[in-house]
Amino acid sequence: MALKVVTPPAVEPVTLQEAKDHLRVDTANEDALISQTIVAARKWCEVYSGLAFVTTVFDYYGDRLPALFELPRAPLQSVESIKHLDADGVLQTVSSSVYRVDAISAPARIALGYGQYWPDTQDVVNSVVVRFTAGYGDAAADVPENLRQAILIMTAELYEQRQQSVAQTLQQVPFTVRALLDTDRVASF
Repeated sequence: MALKVVTPPAVEPVTLQEAKDHLRVDTANEDALISQTIVAARKWCEVYSGLAFVTTVFDYYGDRLPALFELPRAPLQSVESIKHLDADGVLQTVSSSVYRVDAISAPARIALGYGQYWPDTQDVVNSVVVRFTAGYGDAAADVPENLRQAILIMTAELYEQRQQSVAQTLQQVPFTVRALLDTDRVASF
């Protein structure tokens, strides 16, 4: 299974100014570094939590179409398509009448509809791709505050520890970051 970002979030959940205020940085000398650190912190927090914070479009690749499968990012906004390689190696779109999307559960699930069958799929690696959109919304303000705080704390950790190069001196992710993310973490990932 593989997950690829098709359309990244249009904005970060934390602004440069919010991060600078949190870091107590008054100059613009390190704006580029802080901006990069915000992105890295957000990505780490998303992977750890199984969440997409701001609206993001993903392609989720698999080798087959099981009767029930989970999508690796929540909260689900929509499933745009399920495509598969048919027996002739041609990419086909599965009709949405064949499957049901459970967007209420976290993680969201896709299941065969009653009395339906998945089409025959070529037996090759990554022969199935599910395009879906996940995230709390299009704006930073849509992201729950505990998740934004986790990004700020992780940004500070990465910013302050950026010079570490010896494995023995690396510290673990702050407990506070994990605690803030665990309140919304999707457990099955």
